[in-house]
Amino acid sequence: MVTTAFLGAYGYGNLGDELCLIEAMRAFPSERAFAFSVAPEWTMRCVPGLTDCFRDAGGLRALKPDRIVFGGGMFAVPPAFRAWMPQMIRAEAEGAEIHFHNLGVSGLSADLSWLDQPARRLIRRAASFTVRDYEGVEAVAEAGLGRTPTISFFPEADIPADPSLADALLPRGRKLLGVSIIPYSIMKTALRREAPRVIALLKEFADHAVVPVVSTVHVKSQAEDDLQGCMDFLKRFLPDAEIAAPQLLDRDFWHKQMTPQNLKGLIARCDTLVTQRKHNAIHAIGAGTRVIGLYPLEDNSLRRTFVAMSHRLPPRSRCLGLVSRAP
Repeated sequence: MVTTAFLGAYGYGNLGDELCLIEAMRAFPSERAFAFSVAPEWTMRCVPGLTDCFRDAGGLRALKPDRIVFGGGMFAVPPAFRAWMPQMIRAEAEGAEIHFHNLGVSGLSADLSWLDQPARRLIRRAASFTVRDYEGVEAVAEAGLGRTPTISFFPEADIPADPSLADALLPRGRKLLGVSIIPYSIMKTALRREAPRVIALLKEFADHAVVPVVSTVHVKSQAEDDLQGCMDFLKRFLPDAEIAAPQLLDRDFWHKQMTPQNLKGLIARCDTLVTQRKHNAIHAIGAGTRVIGLYPLEDNSLRRTFVAMSHRLPPRSRCLGLVSRAP
């Protein structure tokens, strides 16, 4: 009976991370699947087939897993490596198989204090090492991790949608525009500076009803409260638009009802998705929904997603970068 422990940024209120967990569990099937989560009840609700969650390193050690899968989402960052590398080194010494899987890589070279010789040896010996895009390969090389990863190209795009919520909430026979915006300060500035371009973009969708697409209500960061970001965007740019499913802007409803797969079901019903959130773009690509990326040029995370998935982009999909700084 194989026991696998999945380490990732789970429970923080980002459905994209739990989507990556669903994919990782499919890539590494196990009789017993456990995940680190800061909010176990929420993660368990979002991820079918998960046996249970653990909250800390002690919980991981108590499991004595046969396999550890580290990754999914933007998890290949110095704080995560610093927290979990000693635990993975210890688990490997006790016989566990280690996988670095579908990593989103960011800022590695800024802090390599965790990268000692035992960590380097573990990375070299790991059973697999994959990152999700081309830039991840470059970041790993620049950080000197000592191993070249392969590219996974966002395999979570192929997780099937759950259409039940869309069937319950969305009208039939109506053109639908999905909207997903992150209220980062840099995005707020970009939207103010580039308002005429955004207005011009949205003219095409004057006859569409709007579907609020909220994938993240982060438990620790107001800057990642996409529900607020969506409401602010609609108030400014689409004040008279029909909202196809107002429940999607209700916080209690979101926390109780939303899962990665029924979010994809909503996106699959849209004719077009305008999104700043990369995993909503991934959902759209997987569902065959036209997707328009809207993002501040200083943040390349969405653009690099479009580049990595360019071979799968639905027709007429594109990215629109917005300037947030004065020339």
